[in-house]
Amino acid sequence: MKPRLLNLFSALSVLLLIAASQGAAQTPQRDNRPRTASVSGRVTVGGAPAVNALVMIAEVDPQSRGWGFGGESPQRAFIKVRTDNDGRYRVAGLAGGDYMIGALSKVYVGARREPEFNDFRSVTLDEGDSRDNVNLALVRGGVITGRVIDAEGRPLIESYLRLMDVNENGSLRARITETMRTDDRGVYRIYGLPAGRYVLSAGGDWASARMKRTYPETFYPDATDRNQAKIIEVKEGVEVTDIDIRLGAGRNAYEVAGKVVDGETGQPLPQTALMCSKAGERGGKHIITDTEGRFRIGGLASGRYDLYLWRMDGRPLAGFGNDEYYSERTLFEVNNSDVSGLEVKAIRGSTISGAVIIEGDNDPAIKAKLHQMVVTIRNVDAVFDRYYAKIAGDGSFRFTGAAPMRATFYYDSALNEIFSIKRIERDGVEIRSAMEIKRGEQITGVRIIVAPANGAIRGQVEMVGAKLPEGGQFDIWVSPVRTTAGDEKAQAFYPKSGRAVADEKGRFLIERLAAGDYDLTCNAIVRSGRSGWSSVPGTRTVKQRVTVSGGAETTVKLTFDPARK
Repeated sequence: MKPRLLNLFSALSVLLLIAASQGAAQTPQRDNRPRTASVSGRVTVGGAPAVNALVMIAEVDPQSRGWGFGGESPQRAFIKVRTDNDGRYRVAGLAGGDYMIGALSKVYVGARREPEFNDFRSVTLDEGDSRDNVNLALVRGGVITGRVIDAEGRPLIESYLRLMDVNENGSLRARITETMRTDDRGVYRIYGLPAGRYVLSAGGDWASARMKRTYPETFYPDATDRNQAKIIEVKEGVEVTDIDIRLGAGRNAYEVAGKVVDGETGQPLPQTALMCSKAGERGGKHIITDTEGRFRIGGLASGRYDLYLWRMDGRPLAGFGNDEYYSERTLFEVNNSDVSGLEVKAIRGSTISGAVIIEGDNDPAIKAKLHQMVVTIRNVDAVFDRYYAKIAGDGSFRFTGAAPMRATFYYDSALNEIFSIKRIERDGVEIRSAMEIKRGEQITGVRIIVAPANGAIRGQVEMVGAKLPEGGQFDIWVSPVRTTAGDEKAQAFYPKSGRAVADEKGRFLIERLAAGDYDLTCNAIVRSGRSGWSSVPGTRTVKQRVTVSGGAETTVKLTFDPARK
């Protein structure tokens, strides 16, 4: 058995390790910044030096400062080093920028878990800076171990479990969610846990895809109601044992079989993705039809289910076609027996085609970037219904397989920061609210007018007569001033906004903004508990109207004066 931790911190660690291992292949290009800064510190475990500990230094997007890793690019540094015999590390040759520094371990966790991301230190380096004493204090994580057994006391082999942490108010949250499986004795072991309160469960439909019997999701020790779950207290470096879960009586699992056909011609649709979910719910089990459009789904308990054509987050699955279709939900019932002969009728969807037009810029290099981008439409009445279209080299795009909806446009691409949508047109007329798409409609002549997002706001935040409390930060948001009227709840497109967290010296930079007027708001906030933020006492929101010019930086100064009413 090998437990697999999927919490936020370990997931970030894995991503950073992958990035670091590729460092040689991702040598920064077109980055001529002086590399004269350095950072050093000491890693300890329980106050003693952590010898040979792995430390990661990652440059991050300034706009994600304080909120984890994001916006990485080949131009930003990913470096890993080992500590010496005194637990010390040092990295030189860094460019000025924003960095997150953390000690990566599956067994040890940050000594202080408040606020979140305390496993990582956020540091801003200027050119020539030498930051010392960026220290990282670790402690041994806690452990939960036990067994999963059935109603007769027999071990459940390779049974999945799910662990979630409990908020201050007693509610569950997904900051730390882990899944793991039992071994051949029904035993599991979860290690490297921060001190806190947790709820553990086993069984449930999500864990029964390959099982011949299904079990209701059961929370430690034997509750099928989440509200009756017993909370597990985990302390630093302590192993909590005998956390056994006894599942209720198992139920036979059944299989459903059928085929997917074109609703008009009756012809089978091969290699088509299907989702099977409990009636009226989203998510569940997904499968792919075979070369003759047939499918089989196992591990189903008695109950009512839906079948429908599925795209992963709106995208057709790689290697599987039939993206010109959608389907209504096909309802069926499993009643203590297998179900066969089901037929899912696929409906040929609508198409929406047009072009992306760059406003006021004929630079071929800018236009060439369009074909790397993706445009998205989303159903404003069902946010999970979305469709994607790649932009061709000439700026054209085409959506297929769209169900009837009111659609709003936005970008969804790693390059979506290059442009900002200014307006949407259909047959030369501006659309100010979501576009109505009818069944089987073939819509042409859509124009998405965009402008280069090459402006920026550089600012300085100051607090008069006071300082931010420990753990506090200045949070800055910017949103465009709307110039066209329309349905506020169903806009034609989502206007581009921006966000930044001021660094230790109160400086911030919000980049990738199109020319225009923006409303800038700034709040002084401090962590309140494990999952929330609140305003620093005595402060209130500072607001300012800012005009951004294309290809230029606009400088602003924001002042917090707690004494001012």
